[in-house]
Amino acid sequence: MSLPWEADNLVAARSENIDRYKRNFLRQAVCELRFPTLMELGGDRPPTSFANELRKEYPNLEMANELTLGIGTHSTGTSHSHLFRSPKLNWTVSLKQSAFSIETTTYTDFAQMKQRILRVVDAASKIIDSDFFTRIGLRYINSVDRGENPADGWINPDLVGPLLSGKFSGIKDYASKLELASPDGGCLLQHGIRLKAKQVDEAVPPEYFLDIDVFRSEVELSNTEAALDAIHSQAFDIFDWAIGAKARDYLSADKQPAKVER
Repeated sequence: MSLPWEADNLVAARSENIDRYKRNFLRQAVCELRFPTLMELGGDRPPTSFANELRKEYPNLEMANELTLGIGTHSTGTSHSHLFRSPKLNWTVSLKQSAFSIETTTYTDFAQMKQRILRVVDAASKIIDSDFFTRIGLRYINSVDRGENPADGWINPDLVGPLLSGKFSGIKDYASKLELASPDGGCLLQHGIRLKAKQVDEAVPPEYFLDIDVFRSEVELSNTEAALDAIHSQAFDIFDWAIGAKARDYLSADKQPAKVER
């Protein structure tokens, strides 16, 4: 049976650990869904029906201005993006003229995130005047920072060969990206070390970031959930290939119970 998207074949690595890890390295998770531009969504007030459907889950409303520069010195325009934040400000929904997004800094699992995405999709479907998305993307920004050299068992040796070679010292920057594309989607893996603020002691290991962005193009509204499942699975395949044995052991371990202060 053929796969629904050609982009599903971009990554041959397959992981059996999807949704099995008890921990994560995630700093931020973002889902963006783009649609044909609708100018009225850039007004100074969000659509009432959309705001009402999000009000209980995202009661904090903010507005941001976006300046658009065109050709010529006088060709400019201003539109608004509308931000809906959860009570603890750890989940944010953003609505703009041609896209809406859902992001979090407290990711627990994909099932929870997908439920939130689909609820926003349901609310947005009533206002975007489109039966398809031009692009659906998931981005996971991970930080591997366990107080050890991340190149020593935490990251796939194929990614950190120069760091493991022992031929270099005083490294201030090490980063790379791998971009894959097909007619109906693509993947982007950006990775490398990130020195901590004001870090001067080489004995202090840097963190290692794994920034994974996977997307599908021209997705019918009715296929949104299937597309989300496909890109999440592919993003995880890339992530699980990119980490090492120490990282898998850490992710598989039970979370430490919170300490009770007396």
